[in-house]
This record gives sequence, structure tokens and C-alpha cells, in this order.
Amino acid sequence: MNREPKSLQDAIVYFSNPDNCISYLAAKRWPNGVICPICGSEKVSAFNPTRKTWKCSKHHSKREFSVKVGSLAEDSAIGWINGLPRSGC
Repeated sequence: MNREPKSLQDAIVYFSNPDNCISYLAAKRWPNGVICPICGSEKVSAFNPTRKTWKCSKHHSKREFSVKVGSLAEDSAIGWINGLPRSGC
């Protein structure tokens, strides 16, 4: 992330790109590197840009996860990318 948006207009423009949303949320959620939200393992594969997920190196049923897993946005009916500028993140 280059810089945090300072105004609502900046946020709308910046977060209109889904990759910016994911980068921003991942940096806020895991400031010291991505950790599996299911088992807590720090051994996580590199980000898969096609699926927009990471994969835990441990073998469990929910190895593949996105930045939404384990967050309030996980089961939300509102699109998280659309709601991000309004959330005050």
C-alpha cells in the first residue's frame, strides 16, 4: 500500500480497485505477515492473485482462505469491496 486515503473521494477512487482493498485489509489485519485464521500457522503460501487467496501449509479442511475469513465481512450480504470506503477502515 502506497498511502492511506485521506478523504472519502480518495477512498472511493483507491478502493475501487479490488487489489488495493485486499492489500489494505491484509496489511491492517496481519501487520507482521499473513497468518492462517483457522489454525494460526505462520506457514502460508504466497498470495494467489487469480483466486485472491492464501493457502495454509498445514492440512485441514479450510486451508485456502481470503482476507475475509474470520472477519465480520465473512458472511456479510454486502459486498466487502463496495462497503470498504463506507466502513471507515
